[in-house]
Amino acid sequence: MSEPNNAPSPRVLLAGHSSSHPEEVAQALHIANSTIVELDQKVDISEEVSQADLFILVISAKTGVSSEMTSTWNYVAERQVPRIVIVNGLEMSEIDFDDIVLIANRVLEPVITPYLVLHDEVGEPVGLISLTDNTVRDYSTNRVNIYDADAELQSLVTDFKKELEESTIEFDSDAFQAGLIVPALPLVSSRQIGVAEFQSYL
Repeated sequence: MSEPNNAPSPRVLLAGHSSSHPEEVAQALHIANSTIVELDQKVDISEEVSQADLFILVISAKTGVSSEMTSTWNYVAERQVPRIVIVNGLEMSEIDFDDIVLIANRVLEPVITPYLVLHDEVGEPVGLISLTDNTVRDYSTNRVNIYDADAELQSLVTDFKKELEESTIEFDSDAFQAGLIVPALPLVSSRQIGVAEFQSYL
C-alpha cells in the first residue's frame, strides 16, 4: 500500500478488546488517521468499515480472541478490506506470537508471518527475523541492528520460510492491498519491535 508522499494517510480502522489497549497501539504504530473501536461487546461498525482503507485487529497474547473479535473480522473480510493482525502483550506472557498465529489461522483466516519473534535468555522478545531475506532485526539495544542470521537460526526457521513462500507464491505485489493475503505482525512497543515493519505496509 505504498502512497506518494503527498497522498493522504490511509484511513485505518483499528479494533480490539480493551485488554489489548488499541488506542495505545495506534499511538505506538504512529497511525495518523485512525478510528478506534473496542470490541468488549458487539458493536455496529458498518459505517466505519465502509470508509476504511485498512483494518487492524489487535490481539493480546494474554487474552486471545473473543467471539466479538471473530465476528467483526468476518464482517470486514467479506468486504475484502485490507487486513492486518497485530499481536501485542508478548512481554512476560506464557503465550507467544506463534501461538496466537495458530489461533488466528483457526478462528479468523489463514495469515502470513513475514517476521518471527526472537527472545533473550529469559524468554523476553528482543528482535525479529525476516523470513523473506533471513535478516535479524535486533532491538535489544537503543538502536536497531540489522544483520544476516547465522546458519543455525536460518536452519531453525526453514519450515516457516517455506510456509510463507507457499502461501504467497500465487499472489502478486497487490495481493495485500486487494485483501487477499493477511499479515500477522508482532508489536512490543517498549522496544519498538514491529513498528517499522508495520509502517512498511502503509
